[in-house]
Amino acid sequence: MAISLGRYKNWLLPVIVVGGAYAVALVIRAGGPEVEIIAPEPQATVVRVVSAQPETVQLTVESQGEAGAEHSIDLTSELAGKVLKVSPGFVSGGYFTTGDVLVQIDPTDYRLAKIRAAAAVAEAEEELSIEKSEARLAAEGLFPMMEAKVASAEARVQSARAELAQAEADLERTLIRAPFDGRVLFTQVDPGQYISKGASMARIFSTGRAEIRLPLTDQQLQFLDNPFGTGRDGGRLNTPVTFRAAVGGRPAEWQGYLDRMDGAVDDDNRVWYAVAYVDDPYNIEGSHAAAPLVVGLFVEAEITGRRIADVYRLPRSALRNENQILVVDADNRLRQRQVDVLRTDFAAVYVAGGITPGERICVSPIDTFVDGLLVEAIETTGALAALTETGS
Repeated sequence: MAISLGRYKNWLLPVIVVGGAYAVALVIRAGGPEVEIIAPEPQATVVRVVSAQPETVQLTVESQGEAGAEHSIDLTSELAGKVLKVSPGFVSGGYFTTGDVLVQIDPTDYRLAKIRAAAAVAEAEEELSIEKSEARLAAEGLFPMMEAKVASAEARVQSARAELAQAEADLERTLIRAPFDGRVLFTQVDPGQYISKGASMARIFSTGRAEIRLPLTDQQLQFLDNPFGTGRDGGRLNTPVTFRAAVGGRPAEWQGYLDRMDGAVDDDNRVWYAVAYVDDPYNIEGSHAAAPLVVGLFVEAEITGRRIADVYRLPRSALRNENQILVVDADNRLRQRQVDVLRTDFAAVYVAGGITPGERICVSPIDTFVDGLLVEAIETTGALAALTETGS
């Protein structure tokens, strides 16, 4: 028996120790106080909200374009001859007014042509007078050819007078005048230079008003009042437009108006083009204090659009998934709502339906949305005020 116990004592002793410790633990647990397990209360997520209120909004449409002139032409010569002199304003960037003589061609040859034409008229008229006198003196019926001779003389007089009129017109054309108030873009002639008939002498453009073509998508057209006008006269739109650009590193602004729409959709990019004007772009008449709206300047355009009532204007952060918002209900639970989005821009979203006045709209980012999520709503008024200040 001693031999048997000695064999098992190496593993039996640890088992006895562990068993004893377990028994002591059971006794201690049975004699200790009961532990009450309390479930933690759910923590509300803090979110910022705005109170939705309907309002009447003035929509705008954004576009851009390049300023151009209403009229831009190549100034050409109707005669051949030597350039006698040019106007001091006939230089690149020079100004001129309607009727100013820009270029004078040597008129010597054309004065001589007028003199010869006048002499031919006098000679033809004299011949006609003689023929008429002879016709009156002739006995009736004896000279049947006299009427034909008178008619021939009258025709020669008319031809000579036409030649004289042409010579007078050519002489007048030696003075090449400005067809409108404008500026010179560039010139191609100098005094003493011989030019041929039809030669281009300069490119000039008008300064009465600037013309800007503005591309508009079909979606943008729905935000404009009567974009195509009415009536056979093209329906002049007269829609206010504000143009902005940087000139000399400083912001500049001009007030203009939409005049009309192009007659067709552009074949290349499938957009509409509206034609806008800015009066007195170079401030020649002193009508504004802005920098000149020069030809070739790229400008941003803000077109005044429709006024729409009962629209909810919300911060852009309120919109989720293009047409959804999160609404905090009376129990401070977060609910998802689909709304009728009228339009969006960089700062705001305009909702035409799906919201009740006074509802609290969440504008905070939500990483994971769960319908019915408990929230603590903090009312914010600065968001909508900021939208009003930015003119969105």
